[in-house]
Amino acid sequence: MDLINFEDVTGPATSKSVIVFIYDAYGYSGQILFAADTLSELSGTLVIVPDILGEAAIPPKYQSLDEVTEEEKNRLLTKFMDKINNFHDFPGQILEGMERWRTSWPLIEKWGIFGLCFGGKVAALMSRNGTPYVVSGQAHPSFIANEDPELVSIPHICLASKDEDPENIRKYKMILDERGYVNTYPDSIHGWMGTKADLEDSEKNSLFSRG
Repeated sequence: MDLINFEDVTGPATSKSVIVFIYDAYGYSGQILFAADTLSELSGTLVIVPDILGEAAIPPKYQSLDEVTEEEKNRLLTKFMDKINNFHDFPGQILEGMERWRTSWPLIEKWGIFGLCFGGKVAALMSRNGTPYVVSGQAHPSFIANEDPELVSIPHICLASKDEDPENIRKYKMILDERGYVNTYPDSIHGWMGTKADLEDSEKNSLFSRG
């Protein structure tokens, strides 16, 4: 199992709560780091962004993938998909990371986790019975399996875009409505809260902030 060797951290080191923020396919983009800062400021908590993709992250400058050759596109996607091919490796990596983070920030008492895109899948996997997390969430989730909403055992938020399968989101809403929050942003694209967020557009920035 690969280990997490780096994490970006923002927020008060004396916080008793933390949000582990799982980025999208593009790793540490400017939008992701801004989102981490925003999460910390709004919640008053420490935010840890683990580098779970490492070199398999798609460079943010290639987010459209229309700007590269077909050969380079295939190389980038293959590297990314090979890394995430087995999602069930990620929870173990995060649990290992938590042991180190507890040492670095010993005041932490409560853990939350939030993920974007494929990171939402990771957050869902970390929300099952026996989890050390007390709350979780995801935005514009990917790779949703039928059992994912059924196995979430803690309060959970799911923010969908217009591009997700409505049936998957409906199931999340049906199962989690009483112990979570599920909402679809019909004017937002997949990725609107991550690397594809256009923060210079006032309307899109407003939707980002609302999320």
